[in-house]
Parts: sequence; structure tokens; C-alpha cells
Amino acid sequence: MAVRGREIVYVGDRRGAQAWVGPATQRVDLKGGMLLPGLIDSHVHPMVGALLRSGVGLKIEWQEREVLDAIATYVKANPGTGVFFGQGWNSNLFRAQGGPHRRDLDAISADRPIFFFSSDGHSGWANSKALELAGITAKTPDPPVGGYVRDQDGQPTGYIREVPAMLPVINALNLLDPGTYGPTLLKLLRQFSAMGFTSVFDAAMPFGQIPVFTAVQQLDQKGDLPVRLHTTQVVTSEDDVQNAVQSLTELRSKFGSEHFQISTVKVVGDGVIENRQAALLEPYLEPAGTYGRLAISTDSLVKLLRQCHQAGFDLHYHTIGDASLRQALDALATCRQAGQDPKLTLAHVQIVDDADQARLARLKPLISSTGIWCIRFQEVEKAIGTERYSKMFRFGRLQRDHGLNVALGSDWPATYASGTLGIEPMLNVQAAILRQPPPPLLEAMKGSLGPNASEPLPPMQDAFTLNGALEAYTIAGARQLGIDSITGSIKVGKRADLCVLDQDLTRLPTEQIYSTRCMLTLMDGVSRHDARQAS
Repeated sequence: MAVRGREIVYVGDRRGAQAWVGPATQRVDLKGGMLLPGLIDSHVHPMVGALLRSGVGLKIEWQEREVLDAIATYVKANPGTGVFFGQGWNSNLFRAQGGPHRRDLDAISADRPIFFFSSDGHSGWANSKALELAGITAKTPDPPVGGYVRDQDGQPTGYIREVPAMLPVINALNLLDPGTYGPTLLKLLRQFSAMGFTSVFDAAMPFGQIPVFTAVQQLDQKGDLPVRLHTTQVVTSEDDVQNAVQSLTELRSKFGSEHFQISTVKVVGDGVIENRQAALLEPYLEPAGTYGRLAISTDSLVKLLRQCHQAGFDLHYHTIGDASLRQALDALATCRQAGQDPKLTLAHVQIVDDADQARLARLKPLISSTGIWCIRFQEVEKAIGTERYSKMFRFGRLQRDHGLNVALGSDWPATYASGTLGIEPMLNVQAAILRQPPPPLLEAMKGSLGPNASEPLPPMQDAFTLNGALEAYTIAGARQLGIDSITGSIKVGKRADLCVLDQDLTRLPTEQIYSTRCMLTLMDGVSRHDARQAS
């Protein structure tokens, strides 16, 4: 293959490539490795992730006492008047007392606000001062998805479920500092480049959009943005539906550059199973009788799909429970019956009822999910039971047998393990094929996945092949983002978005795929990461 400027100009045999060699040509010998199109993370949260990494990092494997001791140590070492903020506690901790409580944080510091995101980003933990500054009281209503856990007297405990309910705290504590955010985001995006990524779909920045988007655009204008970054306008409740497309239109008129685009409405259709906010057709086993909730009505979703179609926007729909998936398919079918064919991506697609599995094959929406989610997790099985547990992440066959466009993304930081381990594409590829955690993930979780974590997650018929997983990380992601005409495959005329791996995945035992590292990443023909000399 030959690259000139930012484009691929030749793909073929060695003899034909020689015609492109000149005195200034740089040659790259794969040395037994593998050349791939630049990888695409089709669902991840680097904008929020950059914010989280600016705070105190807790570890998901820590138990209650370790978490509290780490927070207390940090508070003691940092006197003053500012906010204590961080991320990383396991949302399954403190179950005996009904979840984390403000009193535990008040005992560490009552006069300064404390707020911590859980490791998956779907729960928050605030002390009394943070609740006070946010104006959250016994009279504060819960949003449609998520809410405030309360004591017997109705007072909020400080345990907050889902981002819509956390927004008042995030905004009140002014967690986005423009002076530090841009460099923090750039550092994080360079880590994506070091893993082989050249395009990233940021699946929601639900707060602080103006300063955050300004920082991104400035990076691209300076030539520093190392990836193509696409982002969204978020809908989390009925209140957001009316003006969502108009707001996206206004954002798009203010922001957008060669590598930064905003053209998608993201609907958070429900929550997650771990905090019992995923919307189910049948109730949770524990606590019994609860179903979770849908964020918006099916009529509103149909309205959004039609508006997006007319405006030329995509719709990205978060669905964890089988009830939210049914809602999305009902809405898509309604639009199709009326002669419209909106572009709909279903994100996660965790639990699928049998009838809706067949509808997925017929309706063929785009799908985006996460490889390292396709593993056993005891807390989820306890919540929904073995029967539904064996009907999770059923899209390997949809890709292979029915031609659905299935893309893979990490959903970091709403994923397993601390740090950036969850982003690693080859861990996700291996997990998607074997449906069991690769050794680094199993070690990092230190038993928190449950006693049978190393066994494959059924149904094994839905495992990806290697070719399917690589397609899901390249051309499928490009189709989802609408950039498949310029990237996602190695083809003359496309941009030179490429990555070089140190091993040939086709000759590597599947159990060792996770050990593969990226040696070189090009985006638009420019080196964004080069580890060859260091090796």
C-alpha cells in the first residue's frame, strides 16, 4: 500500500508499490505484524471521561472500607475550600444499607462538597453539602429515568441514580474548569491514538456543552485533535424532546470542523440493570416487582425519529432492557410503515426477547455494543434470572447471518475495570469472540464479577468471528458515523487512517489476542502514535 499526503493512493502487490517509491518515501515494514484500517470506537465517552480523570480515582475492586479510607486520606491531604470530586466506586457496594449514604461522606467532610461517580458512570454519591448546593431536598422530584434514593423520612440519602438526576449536582459544583479541561481531553485522546483509534463517537456530553465543544474545536483548529470526534445532543426525558432537534441544529451552526462533528440525537431510553433502572418486560427478581422505567413515550420517539430524518440527523438510542428495545423497534416500524427510513443505531442491546430478536433481523437497525460486556457478571444474573441472562448480547448471528451493521465500542468509562483498560480494542475483540473476560480484565476485577466469571456467557452462537469483530471495529463504525466514504477500509481514494499491530491476529491463538499492541497510528496520513523506535 502507498500513501501520499492524507490519502491512500495504491493498494496491490509489491511490484506495483515500487512505482510509488521516491527519495523521500518512508517505508514501513510490518515485521510479521498486521495493517488495519484505523480503529473506530462507536460508543464511548471521552468528554465525560476527561472530566472524571481530573478528579480522585477510586478502584472498582475496592470494598467499602477501602473506598472510604481512600477518600478520607485524600481529603486530609488537601485542605482548603474546594470541591472533592472523583470516580470509580463499585455501584454494588453498600448493599446492606441500601446503597452509599451521605452520612459516610459527611463524617469525612461536612463543610466541603463531596461528589463521586460510580465506576460505570450511572450512579452518583454526594454528601449533604453537595446536595445543599444543588438544591436537592425531600421535595425534589425524580426525573423520568433515575432518581434520588431516600430515607424513610423522604430525605435524599446522597445516592443518585443516572445522569439526569446527577446534573443538578454537576452543575452546582462547576466541575468543568476551562483552564484545565482542554489539555486533559487532549491527553486522553492521545491514549486512544496509542491504541490504534482514528475515529471516536462520543455518545453523550449532557452538561457543559459550550465550554467543552469550544475546547474540542480549538484543538482541531490548531491541528492537535488526534482523532475524528463525533458527538451528540442528549435526550433523557420528555422535557428534552420538544427542542432536541432545534438545539442540535443550533449547536451544529456554532460548532463543527474537519474532524469534529455534531449530527446525532442520543436518546437515553432507560438506565442499567445494576441500579435497576433498565426497563424490563418482566420484573426484576431483586427487588421483586420492579420493572425500571422508559425515559420517553413511544410517540415521542417516533416524533424524534421523523424530525431527525427530515433534518438529516442520526438517532442513537441507549437500550439495556428488553422493554426499551421493544419501544425502539416499535418506533422504527411505525416510521417505516409511513414511508420514512430514519437512521437509527441501537446502543448496547443487552437483553432481547425472542420475538424482538426476530424483529431485529427483519428491521435491520444499526447496532453498537461492547465486547467486554459480553461476559458473565453475577450481579446482573441475580437481578434478572438465568433465563433472561442467557438472552443477552445476541448480535453475533445478526451480523453474520442477517447482514446487520454491528459496530463495537468500549462505552468507557461506563465499563469494567479501573483506568483505561476498558478502552483497549484487542481486549474487546477477544471478549467478543470468546464471550469471557481476557486475563487482564479478570485480574483487574479481583473476583467482583462472580465465581463463574471465567466461563463463557451464553448463547455462544452469538459470539463474533475474528473477521466479524474487526469489521465491527472498522467499516461498521464508519457506516454508523456516516464516514464510510472516507475511512473504515483500506481502499484507494480513502483517507490514510491506519494502524499497525505488532502481531498478525489471523495467526495468533484467540486466547492471546489481548496481548496485541498498536505500533503506529496514522490519521489523515499524519503519525499520531509511533512506538516502533521505543520497541
